[in-house]
Order: sequence, then C-alpha cells, then structure tokens
Amino acid sequence: MATTLFIDAQNLLVSMALITPRSYICLAILPCFGSRTLVGITRNAVAMAIALPALLPTYAFVQEFQPGYMLAGALAFKEAAIGGLLGVLLAMPMWVTQSIGSILDAQRSPIQIQSNSDPDASATGALLMQAVVVLMIQAGLLVSLVRVLIDSYGLWPAFSLMPPFETGHMGVLMQRFGEFFWHIVVYGGPVIIPLLLIDFGFAIIGIFASGLQVSFVSSPVKSLAGLFILLVYWATLSHYVSGDFAHMLDLAALLLQAGGQQ
Repeated sequence: MATTLFIDAQNLLVSMALITPRSYICLAILPCFGSRTLVGITRNAVAMAIALPALLPTYAFVQEFQPGYMLAGALAFKEAAIGGLLGVLLAMPMWVTQSIGSILDAQRSPIQIQSNSDPDASATGALLMQAVVVLMIQAGLLVSLVRVLIDSYGLWPAFSLMPPFETGHMGVLMQRFGEFFWHIVVYGGPVIIPLLLIDFGFAIIGIFASGLQVSFVSSPVKSLAGLFILLVYWATLSHYVSGDFAHMLDLAALLLQAGGQQ
C-alpha cells in the first residue's frame, strides 16, 4: 500500500514537472506577469494553476509508459520552448507599445538612451506598457490569455514529443512575427514623423545659424510636441493595440484551422 502511494506521488510530481514549464515560461515573458509583478511562490502557484487542466491526461501517460530521464527531460525542454514561443507571440502588442515610447524618448532627448541594456531607461515606454496592461485587464483580455494557454495543451499535449503541426502552421507563426515589425512602423509613425519634421526644421535653421546648438534647442520642442501628440493619439493607439492583442488570442483557433486545410 505504501509503495503504491509512493509511486502515485512520484508520477504526480513527474506530471507536474512536465506541464508546468509551458505556463511558467510564458508568464515570465509576458510583461503583465513579469518578475516585478509576480514573484517567488506566487508566480509558481499561478503557473501550476493554469497548467492543472493538462494534469490528468499527462498523469495517465506517465502512469502507463513510465518515461525515463531522457524522455522526461526532452518533454520538459519542449514545454519550455512552447511557453517561450507563446510568450513572445502574446507579448508582441505590449512590446510594440513600449518600443514606441522608447523611440519617442530617443528622438526627443539630446543624450543617447541605452534602452537595450536597461528596460527602465525609457520612462515613456514603461508608462505606455503599464497603461496597456491596465487597459487589457479592464477589457478582460488577460482571462482570454489564460484560455489560450489552456487550449495550447490540447493542441500540443505535454506528453507528445513531436509537433502535430503541418505546413500551414508555420505560415501562421511567421505571419505573426511579420506583423510585429509592421505594427511598430504603423503605430509609431504618427508619433515619430512629426518629431523628424521638427528635427528637419531645426537643421534648416542650423544652416543659417551656425553657432546654434540644434540638438539641445530642439529637445524641449520635441518633448512638448511628442507628449502632446501622444496624448491626442492615445485613444486610437489603445483601441488598435487591444484589437491586436485580441487577434493574437485567436492563435490556437488559427492553427487548428490551418491544420484542417491541409
């Protein structure tokens, strides 16, 4: 009796170790569930709670086949890779918004900002990121995000090593990554183009006033203009960013549809 309970507990722990990496890595990448929002045991508990629907079929697999160390390690590594891919795809709208703020700060500041080494170097980018997260919470999109994570276990189970993907699935993923760069250009254009025009205007003035330090003189003008444009543009930007995030949440359905067309 004690041996049976020990084996069942061991199978349960192995099953949890197989299903948790996907949700844990995905939550670690998403800004709204990052290390500054959920820390320590709280993030572990949330990741395990999201993965619980996949526990029963994974437990049945572990109990029947008793995977070895090599297979269990490969499955755990595969789950971490899936979680990383889902986290990157779902975080794209938030990163687009943060990129707009970082570009805005870089354009309006006469000093080079090392935003690549310090995520908090861009105050505007961090502010826009927090605003988008609050907007998504109010719209209920974070609940849909959890649904996407749960549906992903049905699309590619934790105990399946080989992907059930067809050629159409790769096309859907590549389209998502292509949309990321397109959104940076489209969303950042209304903010960046006026600042570039201001730079061009001060450059023309600098031709006739050679002693004028154009970069420092244009900085306050670009700061005021950029913040004003951002305030006017925020309603439109937030609307489309929320729509794009909702579009990202249809990833599982699009993958199933692409697989059915093969």
